[in-house]
Amino acid sequence: MRLSRRRGYYTSIIAGALLALSGCTSATDDAVQKLRARALYEQALKNLTERQISPGLAQLKEAVQLDPDSAIYRNALGVVLLELRKPAEAQVEFQKAVNLDPNYAEAQHNLGLALAEQGRYDQAIAAYKKAISLPLYSTPEVGYYNLGRAYAQTNQPKEAEDALRTAIQLEPRMAASYYQLGVVLNGTGRKDEAKAAFQRARDVDPASPFGQAAVEALKTLGEGG
Repeated sequence: MRLSRRRGYYTSIIAGALLALSGCTSATDDAVQKLRARALYEQALKNLTERQISPGLAQLKEAVQLDPDSAIYRNALGVVLLELRKPAEAQVEFQKAVNLDPNYAEAQHNLGLALAEQGRYDQAIAAYKKAISLPLYSTPEVGYYNLGRAYAQTNQPKEAEDALRTAIQLEPRMAASYYQLGVVLNGTGRKDEAKAAFQRARDVDPASPFGQAAVEALKTLGEGG
């Protein structure tokens, strides 16, 4: 009986040790996967900066597979997919990112972009508003600019104007906001105010696409630009 008990005792110890070892191995494997995912993410950013889109995309996809609970990796993957004109696929990644981190303002804003690219402006407006409401959003002027554009697309000129003027207040050097405001004002027949907005877009950043577009808009309105 003593021998039998002792054997049972030793068996329990060995089984417990093996279970603990298995748990440690699992935890180690998980940590290694996350380190690998981080390395892939950083290499992807380097490749994307150098316009090496294909390898960057592949690395981001692998990073997401290795660490599917990373909102940062999913947001980055969504950004690349959006750049590749795949808004529906991008939307999936942005949605997963905000599900993982509801306070991730950049991902929330990017979700709005993906929705707008699909013509789903009402949903885009809701996403932009959510992003703007989050305290850690570092570029709210961009959110208000895109909110203004979405309002303009849904024939809500007053709301569009308010959003664009807020964007300008937050960032007075943002030519895009002045240009889009000019488009909204011109569309409602307020041509003198539209001219002033286009002139500001031109003066703030004359070499930018918005500055150049403002010059053309001014010509259309009877100004030399």
